[in-house]
Amino acid sequence: MLNAEPSTIIKPLVDTALLPGHGLQHDVVTAAHRVYEHLIAIWAPGVIEAAHDLGVFVELSAGPATAERLAERLDTEPRATRVLMDALYAYDIVERTTEASAPPSYRLPAAMRECLLPGGMFSLVGKIAYDRRLAWRAWQDFAGAVRRGSRDGSGSDQLNQISVDEYESLVSGINFWAPPVVQVLRQGLRDLAWPCDRAVRMVDVGCGTGLYGQLLLREFPQWTAVGLDVARIAPLATSQAAELGVAARFEATVCDFWQDSWGQDVDLILLANIFHLQTPESAETLVRLAAEALAEDGMLCIVDHVVDDERTAKSAQDRFALLFAASMLATGGGDAYTLKDYDDWFVRYGLRRERILETPMHRILLVTRA
Repeated sequence: MLNAEPSTIIKPLVDTALLPGHGLQHDVVTAAHRVYEHLIAIWAPGVIEAAHDLGVFVELSAGPATAERLAERLDTEPRATRVLMDALYAYDIVERTTEASAPPSYRLPAAMRECLLPGGMFSLVGKIAYDRRLAWRAWQDFAGAVRRGSRDGSGSDQLNQISVDEYESLVSGINFWAPPVVQVLRQGLRDLAWPCDRAVRMVDVGCGTGLYGQLLLREFPQWTAVGLDVARIAPLATSQAAELGVAARFEATVCDFWQDSWGQDVDLILLANIFHLQTPESAETLVRLAAEALAEDGMLCIVDHVVDDERTAKSAQDRFALLFAASMLATGGGDAYTLKDYDDWFVRYGLRRERILETPMHRILLVTRA
């Protein structure tokens, strides 16, 4: 389990420790404070995305600036600009320095620059675009999604309805998930004494930018990988493989992985962030296709938002998975499946879960033939 440094933890906005321990309807007042803090979570994307739209982060990439200077450059109202910058400061997005008799100056830290400017490997600009194209509107109709469920016109459960355009926006915006997953996966494979130091052939199904597989190639120089994805996405994976220096060992292949072969006797099959987009039936189909392609001594690696069998909220991973399932429903289909769901699918196709590994927002299932 990776532990976050205290400075990286999101700070609360409501200090419930200051509530008196008694008084008129104390329990209700306390609950209202807690719910209110959830409701005002909408402030954060509003502030961050407004700053993105206005070009604040691009301007700050050139160096620190006061609110007045930013207002001049961005053609915004000075006092309103100061309000925005102080909000970014309150969310720990920018740093603020003050000197005697001088207005505050705002600075974009280097790590935030990588997150908030376009083009970086871990840029969240694609996530912002995805929110604007789909997520904001989808959440506004979440009650409707609950009423009708994720059913198509015929009444059948459907896969998540993210379009290729929306997928292209989002795919690089979640690259930051990959490094901790790969670190934990590398150690998990070694703990299982799975033979990593050999010529392993990996297939990364629905690879997106290919970062999970590409980082594994950097860890294991004898490995090669094929990434399977649609025509709009495969070039992104090819480009990133070159950027990471693994282009000679990574091949992005345009593929309909529901219809086309994944190959035979594959040493390692990687399915990262695929299952949460599925119906139960299509998720089971993925397990069947993996079992058909996996080598006798191969390893199936599933990375996803896996929830415990009781769907409790005991851990951060379980809470995130339950909320991620809601986001899938809001955007048209999918779910967070339980360990029992996966184990039942594995048994049906002659597979066995060997290990479950914990990462900040994912669980990793390491699976072999039974």
